[in-house]
Amino acid sequence: MGFRLGLFFIAAFSLGLVFAKPLFAVEDSSVIEIPQDLEGARDVMNLEEAQSAEEISEMMEDSLSDVQGESVKDEYSTFVDSVRKIRMLKTESDVFSAAHKDAGKRVLTSFANGKAQRRFYDDDLRLDKVEYWKVSSSSAESALERVVTYNAASAAGKLSSIFEKNYAESTETRTFYHENGNVKSRRKNFFDQDGALTAFEIYTCSYDSSWRVVQDRLQKYAVDGKNVSLVSDEVHVTKYSGNNVLETSYYKNSILRVRTFYIEGKSDEYARATYFDGGIIVRDFYRGNIKISSTIDNGEMNEN
Repeated sequence: MGFRLGLFFIAAFSLGLVFAKPLFAVEDSSVIEIPQDLEGARDVMNLEEAQSAEEISEMMEDSLSDVQGESVKDEYSTFVDSVRKIRMLKTESDVFSAAHKDAGKRVLTSFANGKAQRRFYDDDLRLDKVEYWKVSSSSAESALERVVTYNAASAAGKLSSIFEKNYAESTETRTFYHENGNVKSRRKNFFDQDGALTAFEIYTCSYDSSWRVVQDRLQKYAVDGKNVSLVSDEVHVTKYSGNNVLETSYYKNSILRVRTFYIEGKSDEYARATYFDGGIIVRDFYRGNIKISSTIDNGEMNEN
C-alpha cells in the first residue's frame, strides 16, 4: 500500500496536480538525499492521457511491474522503460522518480513515510527549489507544507540567499549570504490565519578578517496594524586573542547580562559572571567544563 501510494503521488506531482494548503498543524518533513544513480536520469513516463488518480496509479504500476531492473548496490530496486532508461527506484520505504522537466527546470520527486519532495534543478544541475509535501490517501488531506528557494548571485553559482515559505507555521524566512557562504543576515516574518503580519525577527552577523564571528544580533518586533514595536534586542560579542577565544558577552536590550572570561586560551576553563537587576552578580568558575565554585555579590549566598 505504501509503495502504491508513493507511485500515485509521484505520478500526481509529475502531472502538476495541486493540493490544498493548510496554514497550521503540519510538522516539517525531513530531507531525503538524492541517490547518485539518478544524476543522469531526465524524463518520467508519459501520463498526459490519464484522467483520474486511479488511472495514474494503474498506469504507473502496469508500466513498471514487468520491467524491474537489477539491484543497485544491493540497496535499491530499479525500474526501467522499454529502452532501458531508468524511470523509478524504490527501497523498502522510499520511492524516487527520475528527473523530468517542469517550467524549464529538471525535477526529482521522492516519497518516504508519508512525505514527498520535489527538487528543482537548473540546466547546470544546481538546486533551485525544494517543495515539501504531506501526502495522504486523499487530496483534501494532502498539503504543501513549505517551499525553499535558492538564489545564486552570479553565473558562477555562488549562493546569495535562501527564501523559505512555511505554510505549516505561517512564516516566511529570507537568509542572505556572503560569497564564502557565511550568513550575512536573516529576516523571519510571522503571519496570522488571515495572512496579516503579526511579528518579525531580524538577525545580523559580523566577522573579523579571518571570518570569525565577532558579533551576532537578534532583534524581535511585534506588529499591530501599522504600529511596529521592538520586543527584544539580543547581542552576542566575541573577542579573540590569537587563535583563541578570550571573552564573550551577552547583552539584552542594551544591558550586559552575561560575560565569560576564558583562562589562558583554554576552552574548558573559564569564569562566568551573570548580571541580574538590582546589582546582583553571580560568578561561576569552571574547569574541564565542570563548575567548581560559585559566588554571589549583593546576595545572601556566598558558596565556595
